[in-house]
Amino acid sequence: MTPMIDVVFLLLIFFVVTASSQTREMLLPTELAAGAVDANVVPPEPEPLSVEVWLSLKVDAALGGTVVDMNGTPYTDLDQLKAQLRLLAELGPENPVILDIAGNVPLGDVVDVYDTCQSAGFQSVSFAAGE
Repeated sequence: MTPMIDVVFLLLIFFVVTASSQTREMLLPTELAAGAVDANVVPPEPEPLSVEVWLSLKVDAALGGTVVDMNGTPYTDLDQLKAQLRLLAELGPENPVILDIAGNVPLGDVVDVYDTCQSAGFQSVSFAAGE
């Protein structure tokens, strides 16, 4: 009989402790009115147009150097590409840049293009990966 009384008292303490930590529900005072609701809602500002900048780096055997294809426009001169990247970064630094690099491209050219994208001010510079 004594163990049963102990268990009942433990259950009683458990329920008292857990019930006291609940928050009370209260009624919120509101006034309901018939008719239209007049609210000054400001529409969200449209997000700027985001364009992915794809840079495909390949080695051209005929030219003997790296050719960079930026969204369909080939660049054989890296200085001209750097100027274009700086102009694009001024227009939209939030546009993502994706570097698609062939396996035989010299590492120096890859680092040069990557550093140019970073210094131009692009916020996102990524590398494309195969499956």
